[in-house]
Amino acid sequence: MVLQRIIFCFLLLLLPTFANAKIVLKSRQDGGPYLYVMDDDGRNSIRLTTFNPLWPVWSPDGMQIAFSKFLPPGPTGRQRSAIVIINSDGSNEHRLTDDHEDNLNGNRVFETSCDWSPDGQHMVFESSRTGRTEIWTINLKTKNLRQLTDTDGLSTFPSWSPDGKYIAYRDDPPRGFSTIYVMLSNGDRQRELAPGDSSLRRNFPRWSIDSQSVVYTEDTFSPVGGQLRNVLDKVVIHNINTDKRQIVDTPDDWSIHSACYMGNKLLLISAKSREGKPDKWELYQYHLETGKIVNLTNTPWDEFAMDWISDDVLPVLPKDKKKVTWGTVKQ
Repeated sequence: MVLQRIIFCFLLLLLPTFANAKIVLKSRQDGGPYLYVMDDDGRNSIRLTTFNPLWPVWSPDGMQIAFSKFLPPGPTGRQRSAIVIINSDGSNEHRLTDDHEDNLNGNRVFETSCDWSPDGQHMVFESSRTGRTEIWTINLKTKNLRQLTDTDGLSTFPSWSPDGKYIAYRDDPPRGFSTIYVMLSNGDRQRELAPGDSSLRRNFPRWSIDSQSVVYTEDTFSPVGGQLRNVLDKVVIHNINTDKRQIVDTPDDWSIHSACYMGNKLLLISAKSREGKPDKWELYQYHLETGKIVNLTNTPWDEFAMDWISDDVLPVLPKDKKKVTWGTVKQ
């Protein structure tokens, strides 16, 4: 009896670990897109906002969510957005970047993506507060700002590596092609991770758990009917030390919105079929070793722009998920 009680108590201690793997995402449920959180098996979806957020990301402790929010027009009547933080239950909304109206006299400013430092003390974000879209960091306590990039194009979608050493981001030169850059977290040693290519558009970099690789989407364009059209989407895993690129073997008819890691062996991918079945963004779990694809959502609405977190940084393997039945699934 004593042994049974010990085992029971041990199992109770384990339960919170397996219950705290969550996905934050945008969904068009309830007339959105709004911000939602759900279990990482696609169940128990809960709405947190009544407005359209941009690119939500978890804080390292899972207690808060940061995202970009459109603001009321400033004195000049121009559209603006800023970085906002809320608690994971949707409470205590407050703006992080709250000083640029006075500094820029109400000019149009867009801040549309961000990420937390691993210690939760800083935020990296993109901002057009200087007139050009660059990567900045802000100290969450002191609100001290630091500009990391200074380019002629656009620097967007920053992602902070889990070990705190690097920041990956997308670079769009004025007369070039979007690709992925990596730099030290202080802005030094900026380098092109993958050379720009006229037929490719690379987007939305995110880090592996071990900080060795960056995962991003790669869209292939080709002349069709006299116009350049997107003909193939893939997910790429790029090792920053060896420069080895792994093309994830997703179905060729997938149109891919974005991807991020779910622990060490799984990817979380938002995709839909180019053939219209399904014709909406859905979330899929992709197993990197087996190629198995599991549909986590099967709803009437789009679900995309997601981020995953777990207490133990290990993938939670929920039961009774829906396997993909359309497209080409590689086992």
